[in-house]
Amino acid sequence: MSRTVLRGLGWSYAGSVLSLLLLLGYTACTARLVSPAAFGQYALATTVITLFGYFSNAGLTTCLLRADALTGALLRTARLAAVLTGTACWALAEGVAALIDSDWLGGQAGPLLQLLALQLLFQPSAAVALAGLRRAGRPRAATLLESAGQLAGCAAGLALLFAGWNPWGLTVASPVSGLILSLGGVLLPTRSLPHGPAVPLRDLLGQSGWFAGFGLVESLTNNAPLWCAGTLFGPTAAGHLSRAAMCSGIPLTALATGLHRASAPVLAEARAGNPARRVPERAVFDLVCAASAAGLIGFGAVAGAGPGALRLLLGPGWDTAAGLLPLLALGAACSLLCSTAISVDEVRRDPRSCAAAQLTVIAGTVGALLLAAGTHSVPLLALAATAPGLGHAVQLWRWRTQGVLDVRRLVRAHLVHLALGAGLFLAGTAASAPAAFGPGPWLPALAVLVTAATYWPLRRFIPAAQLLQRRGLLPRPRPAQRRGASATLTSPR
Repeated sequence: MSRTVLRGLGWSYAGSVLSLLLLLGYTACTARLVSPAAFGQYALATTVITLFGYFSNAGLTTCLLRADALTGALLRTARLAAVLTGTACWALAEGVAALIDSDWLGGQAGPLLQLLALQLLFQPSAAVALAGLRRAGRPRAATLLESAGQLAGCAAGLALLFAGWNPWGLTVASPVSGLILSLGGVLLPTRSLPHGPAVPLRDLLGQSGWFAGFGLVESLTNNAPLWCAGTLFGPTAAGHLSRAAMCSGIPLTALATGLHRASAPVLAEARAGNPARRVPERAVFDLVCAASAAGLIGFGAVAGAGPGALRLLLGPGWDTAAGLLPLLALGAACSLLCSTAISVDEVRRDPRSCAAAQLTVIAGTVGALLLAAGTHSVPLLALAATAPGLGHAVQLWRWRTQGVLDVRRLVRAHLVHLALGAGLFLAGTAASAPAAFGPGPWLPALAVLVTAATYWPLRRFIPAAQLLQRRGLLPRPRPAQRRGASATLTSPR
């Protein structure tokens, strides 16, 4: 991780913190204004629009972030492609919404889909604007623009909900946010970039088409448990599953997004500058090790302190969602590891490894869904979220055979981080057991914080801490000295 990555990470995580606080406040308000059944209907409709979103985005964001160099010609073509694909997918989604079964989602499917489809007009242009700013080395502008768009979208949605437009106000947040981000795309004029050779629209769509198709398959796999919950148990169960998945994924998704946005351009440049066209082994290890610490240790914190915090955040009537949180937090950690490794394989131009990992995730998801359907169990539906862990195991096996990096060293890092996360989870769970303290979140959260503090003296044995020390972000521990020896410190290796 170079200083460029660290600077990008700093701004990405600053934006992620703002986004996290904003989404938590928005979630707390909407949970008290929208019933679980109504939110389940909204969540199911959103998954349908998400599928159109992958076609409208056409993989343009990934294509820009993974490009060896960002040129004015490439950005102009990407903007044109975003307008064309966004308009076409919006028209298609509106047509599908008009033809859909009126009995689905309690007769509200058509209006919900038609309102949600408006975001397809702005989503692709917004994604291109943010990706262009980040690829051009302007993470601060991208973070501020994204935060402004999210704030405007949430404010518009809440205003309509408070005015009684329930649950339709939920559909307004994404279109308003996308509109703000699209207008902000003018912050990156193409004349400030190297001109570069012309990029035909057909070539760009062909290059980004694989990314779009792969993202679509990922989306279908990730949304399958929610669709099964709605089909087998009704919209109320889907609402609980969706809320729990969102709340468990918000902090870990923020970490994943920051890592990918900051590292993808630098990894692409490192590969382009390498005579062998290989991504440096150290860069791969550092990125996946950071994701390992964020995901596996973060899982323990969310699973340990999260259920009580979720009950406080959402209010009464959401106990089922709180009970699903630990499993979904583990699934979010597995997804973070798998998606980070996939981003590395995309930069390495290795689609076979990406496909092998995703096929394994699909197989694991299908197996869990069949088991949940046979036992009529909502927790087994949540277990399907851990299927990306199987995909990551396949990724590590392929990396070992291809000599990408020392996989045994990376597995040891995973095991250490998992043990630390398990300690946080057990501490929070044990603290939430005594009934005398009531159901509040304060004791489990305190137990998680105290347990995390006990890890500080052990930092020299924690791979993530070693990474931060190597990059100068944590002070190195002083070497032990014999009594009477010189006070001169030796240089660390």
